[in-house]
Amino acid sequence: MHTLLVGLALLVAANTGSELAKNDSGGKAAQKKDGGKKGTPAADPNVAASKAHGGKVWILTGSPPSVEGEELVKWLSGHAPAAEVTKKANEERWPINFLAVFKKPPAKGPLTIEFMDKKEPGTLVDQYSTETPAGALVYQEPYDLDTNNGFNKNHTYVIKVGQIIKKKFVNYASGEVTLK
Repeated sequence: MHTLLVGLALLVAANTGSELAKNDSGGKAAQKKDGGKKGTPAADPNVAASKAHGGKVWILTGSPPSVEGEELVKWLSGHAPAAEVTKKANEERWPINFLAVFKKPPAKGPLTIEFMDKKEPGTLVDQYSTETPAGALVYQEPYDLDTNNGFNKNHTYVIKVGQIIKKKFVNYASGEVTLK
């Protein structure tokens, strides 16, 4: 048992060391490269999309766009954020992809996605958290709106994407989806 734990510790240390070397985080080499100053993060290509469309969530029934920057701004401008989604007769779910555009980058940590029924304001139908890449202005993810989780036909739901900070939900973007 002791040998197994030592082997596991060595494996974790080896993997962590290679990740630190790959990221060049904090060592003497990083200080020499930038004169001892912290490196500046790469600019987010979606700053223009954030300025034009920040605070909105697009609901898609197909694949989300695989473009960034000005191409994403054009795509967002040509599509309405709200959507009607029709489920197949033999299914108990409405599969969607959502694309959230934030006005400012989220804090490090998990994003929280909330769904509320417009017919019952303040009633949370579903909520889940997911990890997010730190600092991204655009977030997209697939999700199933399932009848077994409280989603109903002919209801409109508000989707909010944000974070729980100091035990309060902070909303970064919101949109609507109507289920048919």
